[in-house]
Parts: sequence; structure tokens; C-alpha cells
Amino acid sequence: MIINGAMLVALICSLCVWLIYQSHEEARHNAIENSQNVALVAQRDILRNIEIVSLSMDALAHRFQNTIYQNLTNSQKHSYLFGNGLEMRHIALSAIVDARGEVVATSLPGVPGHNYADRPYFTIHRDRFEVGLYISKPLAAKFDDSRQAVVLSKRLSNIDGSFAGVVVIALELDYFQELFSGIALGEDGVISLYSRDGIIYMRVPSSTALVGRDMSKSPNFLQVRDAIQHDSGNFFIRSSTDGIERLFSFRSVPGTRLVVMVGRSEKDIYREWRNDVYGTLVMMSLGGLVFLALFWVLRKELRKRVEAEEKLNQLARVDGLTKLINRRTLDDLLKDLWSVSQRGNVAFSILFIDVDHFKLYNDTYGHQKGDDVLASVAEAITSALPRSSDVAARYGGEEFVAVLAETEAPGAMLVGEKIRNAIEMLKIPHSRSQFGHVTASIGVATYDRTAHASIEAVLNAADGALYEAKGSGRNQVKLSSAPAAVAAVAAPAAVTAS
Repeated sequence: MIINGAMLVALICSLCVWLIYQSHEEARHNAIENSQNVALVAQRDILRNIEIVSLSMDALAHRFQNTIYQNLTNSQKHSYLFGNGLEMRHIALSAIVDARGEVVATSLPGVPGHNYADRPYFTIHRDRFEVGLYISKPLAAKFDDSRQAVVLSKRLSNIDGSFAGVVVIALELDYFQELFSGIALGEDGVISLYSRDGIIYMRVPSSTALVGRDMSKSPNFLQVRDAIQHDSGNFFIRSSTDGIERLFSFRSVPGTRLVVMVGRSEKDIYREWRNDVYGTLVMMSLGGLVFLALFWVLRKELRKRVEAEEKLNQLARVDGLTKLINRRTLDDLLKDLWSVSQRGNVAFSILFIDVDHFKLYNDTYGHQKGDDVLASVAEAITSALPRSSDVAARYGGEEFVAVLAETEAPGAMLVGEKIRNAIEMLKIPHSRSQFGHVTASIGVATYDRTAHASIEAVLNAADGALYEAKGSGRNQVKLSSAPAAVAAVAAPAAVTAS
């Protein structure tokens, strides 16, 4: 028995080790996925704004080379070039530089003139015809040394294709800092914008001393240089500045040499996992000792485990938010109900319930408040059901279903009106609803052997009645294909709801 117990303990320990490993990999996978999503959001924002700037530069070049421009006065020329130009908070300057490097037009007329023929954003277009949009390294603006910017430039060509100068727009680095500062990265998290050749454009938490630094020769960059030439990827690396090991996920910005890097600290990624491991190890140690000493309780513990699994299976059939049965359980219940009705021609009714303007409620009050509304609506539905045999379920999103066994259309309409009124009486404020508070629309369908060939047909009928209720102004109960005997019940309910 002791040998068998020891073997079982070893098996359990092995299983725990495997679970620990799997949870470790899951934590890593989740961190990568989250970081990639953050990098993607930042990448798309940067790409969108670069595309906007690029289109603005094309428009500026077109206006400058238009024959109309040559016949205007100086003040008219400035208004023609820049009057309807790009309006972005962080655009510091737009300008036209001729083939000699002289500024011939600028959005800031008061800025002193300089010759820019030696600047990379000028020479690259002069020397290479095929270069499209060029993004410079970070630099200090000549008109204001306290402001750092990157210069985006495009080539101007004469009719014969010869070099005519460049059009430039200076984008302040504050744009990247504001974009990155709004992203939550966890403890010791960082987000950076690099070029593929190792130039730092921005880092948050911000470090002014790092902006513009060339890291191409640093040991850390050399380790990841080849990796960041790809469109996206991940790597672990320890920072040479603060000594923190981080998982970096990166995405390149299409059409540029820029790469967005999102770094989460190893400590932050695995914090919960480590807590779980410590708890697991303690429990393993105590459990092992107790198990070896009291092996005779194995049968009892196994019985408890079986009971716990059965309880979990039961919980799996209930919607966690509303505590109603979930869609899967509802499907099983409806199948059974259909079988019973086919054997004995027993009537039943289905109510489709939908919270009115729920998306607008979520947009206005937030998803947490929306969850609270769904929970309250579920309680109201449950309390309005007259019999313990009646069942309410969450169908999905803000939709609910009530199943009334052995209930004809008149009774179903009365229950539907009772549910509608119970929801309205919650008096949950909803500023974007015409009623001023949360309401619900309800569609009712009663099984008719001649009209419904399947349980899905009854559901579809209730769903159609629901859409009719919504189309009629919401906050009311509608019966699908209501027979004449029900008209006296359905009409007062609709009038009351409206």
C-alpha cells in the first residue's frame, strides 16, 4: 500500500509539474498576444498619420508646381499653399525646398531662412530618384531648439524628371509620446519606436536622453537586429540600462524603417503564475505528507473529486453573469420539450426577450454597467415567471429566452407583459432611450402543430415577433401569428406597453 501510495504521489507530482509548465506557457502566450495587440494598435495609428502626412505633401507639391501659383502675390501664394493644408496638432512646419537647398515657401513665414542642401532628407532625394517618402532621424528644430521632430520629405521633380527640390513636413516627437503614454503596459513595461538600423525615436516611460541615440552598435541591439527586419515577432532580452528582463513584441510600420516595440517585464508577466506555483508547491508538499500518512482516505477523496467534477459540470451549464441557464443547456431543454410535445401534442410557448438600445447603453455607461443591467434584467425575468417549471435562459448578448411548458398563447402573452413590466419597473436610467430608462421588447410564439415543423420554427416565430415589437416602437409584447382567440389579450398588452 505504501509503495502504491508513493507511486500515486509521484504521479500527482508529475501532473502538477506538467500543469505548472503548461500554465507558464499559457502566461507567456497571453503576454505575447496582448503585447502584439498593443503594438498593432500603435502601428496602425502611426501608419494612418504618416499616410495622411504623405498625402498632404503630395497636395502641397501639386499646388507649388501648378501654373496658378506663379501668378499670385506673395501673400496669396502662402494662402494658396498652406491655407487649406494639413491640420494636425503636432505638425511643426511644412515647407518647399528648391534644388539648391533654399527654402522657397514655408508655413511659418517668420522662421529664419537656412540652407538645407546638406541634410539627409534633402540629399537622399537629390541623389536617388526612386526614394519615395523619407523619414529623418530625430532632430532639434532650428526655429526652436527645445522641440524635437522628425522630418518627412518627398522629391520634387521637373517635367524632364530632373531634381527640383523637396517638400518637407516636420512632425513633433510629442505625437509619439502622447500616443504611447495612453497605453497601459503594467509594472516596468515600456513601449518604444526604433528604426531598423537602431535609432531611437521615442521611448515611454520617456527618456529625453535616449531619443535620437544610435543603438546600432550596442550588444542588445546586435542580438535582435536580424529579428526586427521581419514584419513582426517576439524576443526576451535584459535591458542594459535598468537590468530588467522583458518580453518584447514588435511590429514594423509598413512602408517605413520604423518598428514599434512593446516590452513587458518578466516579473509582471509571470507574477500571477509564480503565486500559483508557490501555492501549488505548498499544497503538493502538505498533500504528499498527508497522503502518505493517511492513504486509507484515498477512496473518500476520490469520491469528493467526483462530486466536485459533477458540480463543475453543473456550473458549466449556467451563464456566469446572469445565473440563468446558458445557450447550450437551453438547446438540450428545447430538444426534450419538442420530443414531449410530439408524443402528446402538448402546447408550449417561447418568449424572445431583447433589451432595447443595449448597445447605446454600453456606449454611454460602459460595459461594467451593461453587465449590471443584464444581471438585473435576468432577475426581473426570473421573478416574473409564475411557475417553477418555467425556465429562463440567456440566449446571447442582451437576448433572453423564456420557455413556458403547457402554456397557450393567452397565458404566454400575460407572462410576457408581466416580464416587460418587471424590467421597466427596475427604473434603470437610460438617457439614450426614448423611454428614459431600460426597457425590453418581447416576441411570443406558441407551438402550433400545423404551423411549426421543428423547435427551430417556434424559435424563429418568436424571434420574428420580437422584431415586430422593436419595429413598432419597442417596450412592448408581440405575438407571432396571433389567433383570433388571443386578440383580446394581445391588444391591451400592446397598448399598455406603448
